[in-house]
Amino acid sequence: MGRFEEILEKFLWNYRLIIFLGIISLLVCSAVIFTLGFIETYFALKLFVVSVYDHLGHLPEETYNTLIMMVITIVDDFLLGIVLLIFGLGTYDLFISKLDPAEEQDDIRPHWLKFESLEELKEVLAKVIMMIMIITFLKYVVKARFENPLEILYLGGSLALVGLAIKFSHGKDINKTRFVKPKD
Repeated sequence: MGRFEEILEKFLWNYRLIIFLGIISLLVCSAVIFTLGFIETYFALKLFVVSVYDHLGHLPEETYNTLIMMVITIVDDFLLGIVLLIFGLGTYDLFISKLDPAEEQDDIRPHWLKFESLEELKEVLAKVIMMIMIITFLKYVVKARFENPLEILYLGGSLALVGLAIKFSHGKDINKTRFVKPKD
């Protein structure tokens, strides 16, 4: 039984390398999403330049609203690309090997990108996904047209819920985001 058990355990341990398929897929998808964000940035910049030129420095309201929606979409694209990148790197770091180049450079990654457990990885991903959902909500708010006061009240309630979601998802880290004035 000893030799069979040794072979089986070696096989099981090495089977974790199948995760490479997922890691490569995540990194490829991240590159695709970043490229989409870059392309969207190009079109937004082009629309801006053409509109300013055509309207002598004044943006029509419709163009302005279109540009705002494009910028929101760009932020959303880059956040999704970041989620895929974080998940790919974190999965490699947790299941395959620590990232040697990061450690050779005194591991310049921020503390929230260093994962010691799957729970830590999931926590960071949940926060970034929450931000993507908030940005998606923002898209709907910008597109919305309100016809009665009750709809505006619903919007206020929705914004309060979004604020609570941000507080609960980032609450314990909120002090880390404050600007601290350096001492002279």
